[in-house]
Order: sequence, then structure tokens, then C-alpha cells
Amino acid sequence: MKRKLILALSISLGLFSACETGNQKIEFDGVGDIYVRCQKIDNVTKYAPVIKAYGNMSMKRATMVHTDDESQEVILEKQSERATNFISYPSKKDFTTTDVKNGTYKFTLTQIGGKVLNLSDKLLKFRLDPIEINTFDYKKTDHKFDITWNTVENRDIYHVKITTAIDGDLVYKSQRLNNNAITITPLSTGWSPNYTMKKGTTYVISVSAYKFEDSNRQNSYHINQQSIEYRSFEW
Repeated sequence: MKRKLILALSISLGLFSACETGNQKIEFDGVGDIYVRCQKIDNVTKYAPVIKAYGNMSMKRATMVHTDDESQEVILEKQSERATNFISYPSKKDFTTTDVKNGTYKFTLTQIGGKVLNLSDKLLKFRLDPIEINTFDYKKTDHKFDITWNTVENRDIYHVKITTAIDGDLVYKSQRLNNNAITITPLSTGWSPNYTMKKGTTYVISVSAYKFEDSNRQNSYHINQQSIEYRSFEW
């Protein structure tokens, strides 16, 4: 079961920098999520898992395994020195025509001090079709993007990101979208205030359709599937 910590994911992680706040002791808590990333590669629909774990204290290890007797344990990688977020992103070679196994996955999070937290997440059988970018018009002179994509039936939302590489540092994120088109300019809302775009540098833009485990609980630790397509461009 996913824990109440979900509510804390929108709060500054600085609130969890100590084990006690005043007289109130903070218990080690966390959440884990596995979801399917679906992508057309060489015109073939392929699948791979994305695995994430979050703890409210620094961790030294995070792992995940299916509850059956055949699956191998996956060791997640920490995403920053703070070590509260651990992730396993797939590379191109990890995508296969065989879908990711549904069912219950067990997460084990180990805090720096040695405390262990056991969590679980259930991957549901529902799948979206692949998303495909229909038009991608980038005007380099004024850095304007006009993008459209196909309708993905039964998705909850669409979302567009610009990153330094596939699954790299985030430099732009759209709002949650219902339409099949977006225009992005340097004046659009969503650019990161912590990153300055570099002339001559290649970036990656992704267009995604998401299906959540529960359409009424749309957050980054309740994803069931992401259909995605990418384009690269030079700033």
C-alpha cells in the first residue's frame, strides 16, 4: 500500500533534514512506484519499466523485486547527494516487445542509519497505445516550438518536457494538457529558473501520455503507464 507520505512530496525536502522537529519524532517513511514506459522504436511498439523510490530521510540503498519467485532484484540509483530519491530509468536496449509483468512489486528502502522500510506497488494491466508526434516545428531564430501529436484514447493527461538528455536535467515542463497541441516560446510558463539554455547545445523534448493507477490521484508516484516520444533540437 502506498503511504501517506505521498502528501509530503509537494513539500520542501528540507523539512525532513532532521529526525526530530521540536518534540515530534519523524519516522522513516517512503514510497515506491513502478510504471511501464511505452515507445515506438523503429516503428515497433516496445516496453520497459521505470522504477522510482522516495524516502523522507537520506538512504543508502533502494531495491525492488516482483513478488513472484522468478524475478531478479533491481538496484535503484540515487539521484543526488541528498539521497532521498532513487530511480532506475531504462536505456534503449532495455526496451522489448514483451510487456512488463503486472502484479505486486516489493520495495526495500534502507536509511543511512540502517533502518529498513518495506513497501509495495501494484502494476495494473491497463495499457495505452503509443503516442506519436505528428508535427514538430522549431524556429531556432526565436526559439518557438509548435508541436502536435495523435490522440491517445483513455489517457489521463498529456505532458511535455525539455531536458538536457533523455531522462536528463529538467529545463522546461508544461502544465498538464488535455489538447493535442502546444506552442512553447522563451516567454512560456514552465522554464526552470535554475537553468540557462546554451546556444549550440542539443536538448531533448518529450511528449507523453500518462495513465495513473487511479485517475483521481494524479501524482508522480501513482503512474501506471507512460507513452512517450522524443525529438532532439539545437538551441
